[in-house]
Amino acid sequence: MKASKYNIYIEEAKCVVCYNTISDAFLLVSKSDFELLLKNDFYSLEKKSNSVYAAMEKNGFVIADEVDEFENLKKEYIEEIFNSSSYELTILPTLDCNLRCWYCYEKHKIGSHFQTNVPDGIVEHIKLQIQEKEYLRRISVTMFGGEPLLYFKEELYPLLLNLKTVVEEAGKEISFFFITNAVCITDELIPLFDNLNSSFQISIDGSKERHDKVKFIPKTHEGTFDKVMHTIHSLTNCIDNTYINLRINYDDKTLPRLIDLIPKLQDIDRRKIGIHLERVWQTSNVENYNNKLLQQTIIEFINAGFRVSYMNLHRRTLSCRSSSYNQIIVSYDGSVYKCTGRDFTESFSDGHLNADGTVAWKQEQLDKRMKICTYDNKYCRVCKFLPQCWGPCNQKLLESDNIQQFCPLKGMEMELDDYIRLRLKNHYMQEQLRKL
Repeated sequence: MKASKYNIYIEEAKCVVCYNTISDAFLLVSKSDFELLLKNDFYSLEKKSNSVYAAMEKNGFVIADEVDEFENLKKEYIEEIFNSSSYELTILPTLDCNLRCWYCYEKHKIGSHFQTNVPDGIVEHIKLQIQEKEYLRRISVTMFGGEPLLYFKEELYPLLLNLKTVVEEAGKEISFFFITNAVCITDELIPLFDNLNSSFQISIDGSKERHDKVKFIPKTHEGTFDKVMHTIHSLTNCIDNTYINLRINYDDKTLPRLIDLIPKLQDIDRRKIGIHLERVWQTSNVENYNNKLLQQTIIEFINAGFRVSYMNLHRRTLSCRSSSYNQIIVSYDGSVYKCTGRDFTESFSDGHLNADGTVAWKQEQLDKRMKICTYDNKYCRVCKFLPQCWGPCNQKLLESDNIQQFCPLKGMEMELDDYIRLRLKNHYMQEQLRKL
C-alpha cells in the first residue's frame, strides 16, 4: 500500500486535516496516526486505528502499490472527451439583453432572436446525437445569451418542450439550466419553468445599493435588486425540484457589504440554493493573496447554512466542456461555437447548424482546438489539484502558450491552506443538508 500523491495535509493544533483531490474527501486524523501515514507504516496504522485506516482506504488516501493514479486520470479525461455519457447543448436564444452591466464582455445584437429554421435544426441535431450515440444517457441543455429569457414564452419554451418530448421518448434524461439576470421571470411564467424541472444561475452584484448601480434598466435607471430577490423566493417556493446557483459578482467595492445579502436570503430552503463568489475579472487583484474580508464573508455565508463555492475548483473530468466532442453551442442565427467565454462573433465561430441537424464545422479550426490536451504541461502534471482543475481551458491555450499565467491557483485570494479549510467547513455544511 502507499499514500495517494493527491493527498494534501494541513497540520492544525490538535489534529491533521487530510484532503484528497481525487475522491474530494476530507479526514481528520490524530498527529500520531499522521506520522504513521507519512512513514508508510500502514501495518501499525491499521493495528492502532483500524477505523481511521479503513476510512483512508475507502476514500483513496491510501491505495494499492500497483495503482497509477495519473494514468487513471488520463484515461478518465480521454473517455470524457470522446465518450461522455452527457451531451452538453448550450442555446443562445438572443444576443440582446435588457441590462447593460459595465463588465459584460459580449457585443449585444439588439432585437436578435431565433431565425426561422434554427429551433427545428436544434431538435434535429439532438435526434441525430441520440441515434448515433447509443451510450448517451443524458442531454444537458443550458440557456445563455444575451439574456436568454427575453422571448421565453413565445420562442424558447416551445423549443424546450419539443426537446423534452424527443429526449424522454428516446428513454434518455434531460435537464434545463438557465443562466439569467432573472428580470424577465414573472410569477405567471413559473409554472412553465416548473414543467421543465428548471435550475438556474442567477447573478447578483452584492447589496441592494451596489447591485442597483450595476444592474439597472437602461432607459429608466430603475434598479433590479428587489425584482431579483422576489424571483429567487418565488422560484424556490413554487418549484419543488429546482436549484439556484446564486452567483455573486464581487469587486473591492462590492465585497465589504456582501453579508447584507444574508438576511434577504435567510428564509430560503438551503437545499435549493447555493452561493458562488466570483470576482469581476476586470478587477483581478492577483497581489492580494490574503484577502481576509473575502474569507470572513465566505465563513459568514457558511455559518448561515449556505453551500458556498469560490474558484472553479471541484472534482471533474475536464478543464472545460468545450474539450468534449459531445458539446455544442448554438446561437439564434444557427452559428455554432465551442466557447462561451468569448464574443459570439464570426471570428470565434466554429461552424454553422444546418436545417437537418448536421453541423458544417470549420474543420481545421475544430481539429486544432480538440487536439489540445489541457493538462499536458510540466506544471499541471505534478499539481495535486489536477483532478479538480485539469489546467487552462483550450480557448486560452489556443490564444497563448503561456501556461503559468492561466493557472487558476494564481488568482486565488488566499493561501491554499486557508482555501482548503473553507472547503472543509463547506463540506460539513453539505453533509448536514443531505440529511434534511
